[in-house]
Amino acid sequence: MRREEYLYTLTEQIRCKMARGTIEQEINDHIEDQKAEFLSEGMSQTEAEEAAVREMGDPVEVGLEMDRIHRPTMAWGMIALIVGLSLAGYLLRSVMYQTVLGIEQSAGKTEDLFWVRTSLSWHTSLELPALLLGLVLMIGICYMDYTRIAVYAKPILIAYQVLLFIGLQVAGLKLNGSTRYIRMPFGIVLNLIDLLWLTIPLFAAVLYSYRGQGYRGILKAILWMIIPSYFLFIRSQSLIAAMILELVYCVVLAVAVYKGWFQVCKKAVLTGIGAVVVLIPVLLAGGLWCFGKAYQKERVAAILSIGDHAADFPRVNVIWEMISGSSAFHGNPQFKELLTSVDGSVHLLASVVAAYGILAGILLVLCLVVLILRFAKISLNQKNQLGMVMGTGCTALFLIQTVVFILENLGGVGNMGIYCPFFGTGRAGMLTSYILLGLLLSICRYQKTVPEPVIRSWRWRQRSQS
Repeated sequence: MRREEYLYTLTEQIRCKMARGTIEQEINDHIEDQKAEFLSEGMSQTEAEEAAVREMGDPVEVGLEMDRIHRPTMAWGMIALIVGLSLAGYLLRSVMYQTVLGIEQSAGKTEDLFWVRTSLSWHTSLELPALLLGLVLMIGICYMDYTRIAVYAKPILIAYQVLLFIGLQVAGLKLNGSTRYIRMPFGIVLNLIDLLWLTIPLFAAVLYSYRGQGYRGILKAILWMIIPSYFLFIRSQSLIAAMILELVYCVVLAVAVYKGWFQVCKKAVLTGIGAVVVLIPVLLAGGLWCFGKAYQKERVAAILSIGDHAADFPRVNVIWEMISGSSAFHGNPQFKELLTSVDGSVHLLASVVAAYGILAGILLVLCLVVLILRFAKISLNQKNQLGMVMGTGCTALFLIQTVVFILENLGGVGNMGIYCPFFGTGRAGMLTSYILLGLLLSICRYQKTVPEPVIRSWRWRQRSQS
């Protein structure tokens, strides 16, 4: 059988079309290596190629085996865990909302603005439709080829940032001196902080297009990192969100450097990235503390729960009372009285402990941590380098959000305004999380099939079309 016929028959057995090219190249290389051995034994070109093809075995059997190995696999266990966490978060928030609502009605304070805000901090309008839409988006993205993002990453990222800028200019809501919300039709308000998390996989894809460059590529990456800080630090005045985003960007860049994407001194660049990760939060917080306005200093002190401002943050004491008054299997007897003094879903974990006991809170966190660690393991073990870096960036974000959520619920820090997947309220945060989860599931699904994307420059495309 001729080589072309053999490869055609073999690849016809493979159902995943995106894997055919990689497998065909791999089998062709094996045939070429075997042919070289037969040539060294004195065979002619024709005899050596025919013998090499026969050596590979029956094309149908080999193709079926390759189809079994390289078939896309759905991570049903992880999807089930995601759905379970989503339902658990929604039901727990609903229970807390109904509890607070019942307290309002029994106290006859349903018209009191404070009580209205307290109940709404557990529930937002259209939350269930947003949850269902997020799950549908997640499954849809899971079936998409994530590597296509890399081909158009730069124009997509530029267009997305331009849209955010226009949204802030045209429909931005200014609250307490910051503009971090965009008013959409039908009364929907989107949080700018949550929308900017979507730039993380795009940033990883942009770095992928700079592979093979030297320090010039690193400089370009830094410029891409600076742009979102304009939105978060200048417009929305969200110091914490800016630091988290830059930290995730640094993780993505560090992994790319470590994997040899750039022709630079790895040790020096990684040391510099580490120094930036340590120094930037200190410098930004110190700058605000020394030169910022009075309300900015108070905000930093309240978040860190330090100095005299800790006394102005009574929720820390409430959280500790919730936890300390609970046992392993039973909640706090004063649960209902304490529930009205916390920041809604921000303190869902402490509220669950106060309602159902410490083990219930541990189980909730454990499920989320297991999901994140599983994504981290799959991402770091990816053969496809684009998937590895994109997955690592998304996982790093979820890990930081979870750590912030736990610290908030232990009273270690104040309310940082960072959405926690599954447990927080907010449509933008919910949809953004499910989009990133869908991307992670796509990386899991195609980890044995998807080839490395070929990135062509704009000039190359122009020359090829002319």
